[in-house]
Amino acid sequence: MKINTDPKKIDEILERGTIVNILPTKKEFRDRLLNGKPMRFYIGFDATSPTLHLSHAKNLILLEKFRKLGHEVVVLFGDFTARIGDPSGESLTRKQLSREDVLSNVENWKKLIKPLMDFEAKENPPKIMYNHDWLSKLNFEDIINLASNFTVQQIIERDMFQKRLKEEKPIYLHEFLYPLMQGYDSVVIDVDVEVCGTDQIFNALAGRTLLKKIKNKDKFVVAVTLMENPKNGELMSKSKGTGVFLDV
Repeated sequence: MKINTDPKKIDEILERGTIVNILPTKKEFRDRLLNGKPMRFYIGFDATSPTLHLSHAKNLILLEKFRKLGHEVVVLFGDFTARIGDPSGESLTRKQLSREDVLSNVENWKKLIKPLMDFEAKENPPKIMYNHDWLSKLNFEDIINLASNFTVQQIIERDMFQKRLKEEKPIYLHEFLYPLMQGYDSVVIDVDVEVCGTDQIFNALAGRTLLKKIKNKDKFVVAVTLMENPKNGELMSKSKGTGVFLDV
């Protein structure tokens, strides 16, 4: 599929208001979109709930716009990381889910995302991947090797960990490992671009670190808006059951 490098189309996507920040820089990302070389984009969602909300839909529609430019896109279902529990934005440790719960959630998600992306496209259709396929196969040596790329100081600087320390709330060791798992997704998928919410920038940058160290490859991080209730400022959250959901 030929890559569309029309500056007007590209700027329309970049300036629409969905994208908040691009790392390392917006200019470098725009230049890369303009050069006509295909890139692999991905976005990941942990299967912590049977449904998805309007903010997820917004992000998938953005990903579809990049696909229509001719780039490859991957929707990653976090069927392994959902069982660890992402600490992003959490003041308490998330409840760990069973494998059965996660698989049930994934089946419902497949139905919800089909109207948002053209999975029947003859050329370059979106791909669905599952991180249980590789994360479940890591052994203890693999995990130690991944962990050796980060310091405790780097992980502990996360705002939610700092908040818990001040409030004398527990931080469990498996929560420290979450950024490594999400980061390793970038390595396995061999991505050029990760699209994520602003609450996921830390995890996405962990993937940028691992991709550079393991494959000597750079990755763009495209951070997008989080949708909130305009009355009380509460963010949409599938695991907390807050927001406008796609199956209602």
